[in-house]
Amino acid sequence: MKRIIVLLLTLSLCTSFIFAKDKKEDSDEPKVEKIHHEVTIPQSKKPLPPDAEKAEKAALKDEGKDAVKDKKETLAYGIETEILSLIKDLITNEDPRFSDDLYELFYATKSVPVREKIIEYFTKIKDPCIEDYAIEILEDPYDAKNSTVEMLFRYVSEVKTKEAVPCVLNLLDSEDETYFNGALTTLGEVGGPDEAGYLVEYLDRDDLTLSQRQSLMKVLGRLKAESTWDKLSEICQDEEENSFVRMYAAEAIGAMKKPESLPILIDLFESGDPNFRVYVIKGISNYDSDEAKNVIIQGIKDAHWKVRQESIEAVERMNITEAVPYIIYRAKNDPENVIKEKAYQVLSKLNSSEANDYLIETITSKKGTDAAKSKACEALLKNTKAGQKEIAELAVELAGDDKRKPFRYTVGKLIAKYPDSEFSVVCEAFLQSKDAQTCALGLDMFASGRYVSCEAKVKEISENEKAGANYKKARKILQIE
Repeated sequence: MKRIIVLLLTLSLCTSFIFAKDKKEDSDEPKVEKIHHEVTIPQSKKPLPPDAEKAEKAALKDEGKDAVKDKKETLAYGIETEILSLIKDLITNEDPRFSDDLYELFYATKSVPVREKIIEYFTKIKDPCIEDYAIEILEDPYDAKNSTVEMLFRYVSEVKTKEAVPCVLNLLDSEDETYFNGALTTLGEVGGPDEAGYLVEYLDRDDLTLSQRQSLMKVLGRLKAESTWDKLSEICQDEEENSFVRMYAAEAIGAMKKPESLPILIDLFESGDPNFRVYVIKGISNYDSDEAKNVIIQGIKDAHWKVRQESIEAVERMNITEAVPYIIYRAKNDPENVIKEKAYQVLSKLNSSEANDYLIETITSKKGTDAAKSKACEALLKNTKAGQKEIAELAVELAGDDKRKPFRYTVGKLIAKYPDSEFSVVCEAFLQSKDAQTCALGLDMFASGRYVSCEAKVKEISENEKAGANYKKARKILQIE
């Protein structure tokens, strides 16, 4: 019996020692002190006055002379599906004319989908009118739908609501990790150096998941706080660290634009990991030196398509015109279509004579494919005023070539999207076509360009009931009941 008692006492002492040791080890873990940050609800405010230029542009897309009245009535009396469809169109067109109506509906509606669609609308036009609502929900989001909370994170990020900072800091420190990533991403958009200093302490925590560490590194990069440079430069050079964490750290030290970062990044570009090289290029693209440009030009010739793509995008951001010959070569010869398409777009944005000449030559060449011509047309129309004469000539030719209808439709849609007086002859040619879809594209061109020389033909179509859908379309464009 004595032996049993001694054995039990010994076991108890060992357990107490182990527990005490574990408790001591736990206390040694680095912890971020959790502080409750005081939240201030902004005063309620009405929507901003509509942007005149955007309102005028949106009005051109109205169908019928009572379009504004009809839309207001839909918002006032419509059912959920009708209202959602209308708000979707308003978002697509960036139409600011109905912000007051939507503001009133926001606080009156009991439909969660409608309320969320209105949040999306005010996010799109960056109107701070519902900041007070957003802060109230983010202060205590646990009774709201997750989809609503995520949309409000995006909203305060877009309108740069500084009052959201205490909310997101409290959510970061919460034991409930539901909103950790959303709060962290938001802090990257609305936070500043003070928040970066607070977040850098998180890097030493052992309780963060790998995904959370990666998200944290991304946010520190967006905050661009130089106070974190020592820590991040050490991480990006640490080959024992997770590769994704290193990638985001490399991008981050580049975003800070400190001269000390550039030699580190140039050395890191020799990494065998193509994904890592992509983020090194992102970092290097913050420097305008010849040394940085040379690395980016070398990246255009990289064996991995992702590195080539990021390097071409860096050329676009930095406007490196010296890279034009390299990008032309990629447009001609790259095995990846995604690189060819990106090359066309960047060449047009560089807008140099050499770049534009190549794109125009692509359009006029008898040997080029319709796919290449289409991409060249899109690039020029979207980013320059070059090549419009050649595009117009091509479109008129296509209007009479029924063997190339798909290409005709593609070019027609582009011209309708980017109106110019040079395209009045194209509009005429399309309106004369016996092919209904071609004629419809001609009407789209007229609706956006209002070419005087085409008015008579549009009026003729509006009086011809046999024209079917185009008869109705022409009447809508001319606002004929």
